[in-house]
Amino acid sequence: MSETVPLLSFRAVVRRYAGNPVAAVNGVDLDVFRGEILALIGESGSGKTSLLRLAAGLESPDDGEIHIEKKLVAGGALSREVPPESRQLGLVFQDGALFPHITVERNVAYGLTGRDKKNRAERVATCLELVGLGGKETRFPHQLSGGERQRLALARALAPEPKLLLLDEPFSHLDPALRRKLREEIRDILHRLGQTALLVTHDPEDALAIASRVAIIENGELRQTGTPARVYREPLDQYCAERFGPANRVVDQETGEVTWKRPEDARWIPCGIANEGDPVIVETVREMGAIYEVRVSPDTQPGESWLCFLQDAASLHPGDPGRVAWRGAPERVAWKS
Repeated sequence: MSETVPLLSFRAVVRRYAGNPVAAVNGVDLDVFRGEILALIGESGSGKTSLLRLAAGLESPDDGEIHIEKKLVAGGALSREVPPESRQLGLVFQDGALFPHITVERNVAYGLTGRDKKNRAERVATCLELVGLGGKETRFPHQLSGGERQRLALARALAPEPKLLLLDEPFSHLDPALRRKLREEIRDILHRLGQTALLVTHDPEDALAIASRVAIIENGELRQTGTPARVYREPLDQYCAERFGPANRVVDQETGEVTWKRPEDARWIPCGIANEGDPVIVETVREMGAIYEVRVSPDTQPGESWLCFLQDAASLHPGDPGRVAWRGAPERVAWKS
């Protein structure tokens, strides 16, 4: 982040829908700073898309305020909201929302009003080269692949040089291989431009691969914010932990503190080597290519089980005793003689 003044701010924002007693967005305070890519992540119905639509001006808050560069654009004492077209935002939707009846070139030029013909043509050419669609100006959207259509949607959103880019599940309809490739391409483009962006996704890989900061939302409320590494390694609770894949609930036997540990951080220690970690019994062992998925039951937490990803577990079998320690844990090792 290049400055401390937020580009976009939500202040105690509330959004309710008729017929639903629970607010879709409930008192959210959140800032998006210039130059950062903030990923909003949560399960379906958590309120993340509602927040994006509120920022875009496609919906209005029932309470609270929305500011862009410290200017009030919705809510509060404002008598008339700033309309979407006046907020200097770019939008990329899940399906691209392209105009099917006009060419690639005209799709990108659509938002470039008020520019002369030469300037508009130069900007279109620049944006198409940026997303790798140079030479395809005269094609129609149906003549492009799924990845190319989404890159065209990005070019169209970037063409007017928006202050803030809003991306709503932009990769969800793509197959895994194409999703990964396009995600990397878009990340590189946004970083190269220094473009501020708000990304809505339910996919943890999207958030971890693209975002400089992550905000987790549940039932319309903000649960945790932080860098991708922070929210992955130090989740606040089970909901936050599970947004990024499997996690094990580990209770410190001395303090009672609960932490959430990732399966790949598990270390298997045979009983006769050290007194490190917690005593466990193997429940299941499953080979998964380069790793083994080993589920164990900890003696210290009856009724619970931990999932461990181990590289060398060919000799383990259900019923085997052992110990599990976690990488990064501050425990001292007491080696047996």
